[in-house]
Amino acid sequence: MGRTIAVLGGVVLAWAVVAEEPLLGPSVTVMHENDMVVRTDRHYTAGTKLNLLGSEVAVNGTNSGWPGWLADRVPDFGPTPTSARIGLGIGQNIYTPTDTATTALQPHDRPYAGVLYASLVLQTRGATSSGTARMDNWRLDLGIIGPGSLGEDAQNTVHRVRHLPTANGWANQLQNEPALALRYQRTWRYTPAEPRDWGWDFLPAAGVSLGNIGTYAALGGQVRAGWHLPNDFGTVTIDSLNAPSGGRASDDPRQLGWYVFVGVEGRAVAYNSTLDGNIFRTSHHVDKFPLVGDTKFGAVLSCKWFDVTLAEVIRTKEFIGQREIDAFGSLAVSFKWGRAH
Repeated sequence: MGRTIAVLGGVVLAWAVVAEEPLLGPSVTVMHENDMVVRTDRHYTAGTKLNLLGSEVAVNGTNSGWPGWLADRVPDFGPTPTSARIGLGIGQNIYTPTDTATTALQPHDRPYAGVLYASLVLQTRGATSSGTARMDNWRLDLGIIGPGSLGEDAQNTVHRVRHLPTANGWANQLQNEPALALRYQRTWRYTPAEPRDWGWDFLPAAGVSLGNIGTYAALGGQVRAGWHLPNDFGTVTIDSLNAPSGGRASDDPRQLGWYVFVGVEGRAVAYNSTLDGNIFRTSHHVDKFPLVGDTKFGAVLSCKWFDVTLAEVIRTKEFIGQREIDAFGSLAVSFKWGRAH
């Protein structure tokens, strides 16, 4: 029995990580997603987002500034984090029905909708009481749904430049109203051994979103395997609850790395404005499925100054009457710097 306990204890310790990780510098991430990668042009058809994250600061220090001030005012849900940083984002998502050639309203297909929003992000890192690395993301999205989002202009301008047919049913899009969502996600990082040249890790996550952009609970995770895995918390897509966690420690000796990943996420959806329609006025809407699942996979090239991510996302049906599941490709480029001392 004693030997069994010792072996189990060794396994637990093998999954633990060092809580005091080096502070990361600032990063800028540009993401674009489009379903033309899989030769479709429907439903969630395109998205673009720019994320900026500042340098991490030690929250227990005397010069933690705004990141430390904000970190002190949100729940820790466990031990106090060791570092924090704030960030900003701006993004636009575009949604259409399958048939974009007709000008007629399509009552049994997804509404035309655009969402334009800005984000305020608080990202904290630390460890659980057992020593497992964890990251919390708090994000407030504020923007507009409807013609003011410029969804029609963005889609049809790109189509004209690329000599593609324009979408003709935007007169039926959702009407203007404020877009709001408060989002939170915690991600853990389990590493089965001490970091080496080759390795893998597991990154489970759980979170919640509240607002008319989306009200839902999410649970999922991803597995990464490769050479010189970075000490971040995996890849994200535009509608992920967490922001990109990249950055560079000033003393990181690893100049180049790469990895492949596969992840899943399930959502229990209470409200989605791009399916349920406008809140404050009558609009086109469809009956959504309460449970939606994503599968994503791809590869990342991680360099000293930048990362490049290529991914594909496959999404289950989102509304009653939807004929096929959806898929889209994702490209993200992150530029990162060491933290200034």
